[in-house]
Amino acid sequence: MSFATKKSLFASILASVLVAGYAGAASSMQAIAPDGAPASAPVPVPPPSSAPADGSSYFSKHFSTDALAAEVKNTVIQANLAPVPFNKIVAQTRDQVTTSGGQPGQTGQANPTTYTVTVVLENAGHGLIRRMQAVQSQDANLVTRFDLTYRGYFPFLTQTIPANANALPPIVEARKVLRFDTNTDGHLVFAYQYGANGQATFADPGQVICNVGKDYSASELNAAIQGQARELNCQTVDTNGIVTDKMKLAYLEKYGVALVLHTQNPESSLDSTVTDFTVE
Repeated sequence: MSFATKKSLFASILASVLVAGYAGAASSMQAIAPDGAPASAPVPVPPPSSAPADGSSYFSKHFSTDALAAEVKNTVIQANLAPVPFNKIVAQTRDQVTTSGGQPGQTGQANPTTYTVTVVLENAGHGLIRRMQAVQSQDANLVTRFDLTYRGYFPFLTQTIPANANALPPIVEARKVLRFDTNTDGHLVFAYQYGANGQATFADPGQVICNVGKDYSASELNAAIQGQARELNCQTVDTNGIVTDKMKLAYLEKYGVALVLHTQNPESSLDSTVTDFTVE
């Protein structure tokens, strides 16, 4: 894998709220330095039965405001973001991932695979949301993903851990916020500089750009979801102005958080259906 490909992968991991292709995440997420060399001193991963989970000290410690880079933490605090109106939400989704049978960018035979996902959203304070996603296929754990986000669509910290990993991959972190739109009307942009934890910052910034679409009843997503949902059409743009990922989200106005409904990139697409939704 070339440096440019690895750099693009890091950008996609940080900028997308969900990687479109869990199997690819499980095989491709490794502890890589920005120069392409393996990261030094990998951290052993506990057995699956004791791996980091929602509610664990690992999750709360490493995905909190205090875990942010100093400059990013100051940006968040100075923004005086509105508080999140819940303590914890647990959602179950059924996700269908379709990958191309050919090379990236080429037309090939579609290979759809269905996964079940447990999504845990926690109020992380300062208007941020801590998210854990546990992905399963046929009762086997595939990958666990941790994030610290703004409202579920702008990421500050991300870590994806395959179930078969023998070392914790690095946390990908925003290092400096260049633009941070906190409204949910019209046009939203999150531009940032980023890098893998303990490694150099990439010179080129990443961007997430969202446009607000229609409003509709959130019960259309699942009968247990109250209030209105607002459509967000987002895309990840690289430094050459090329769109690398497209995403459709539903921003749940009553809860102040967005759920992913669809993601697409040249290699794969993901469609997500909410099968259960509980507010604790």
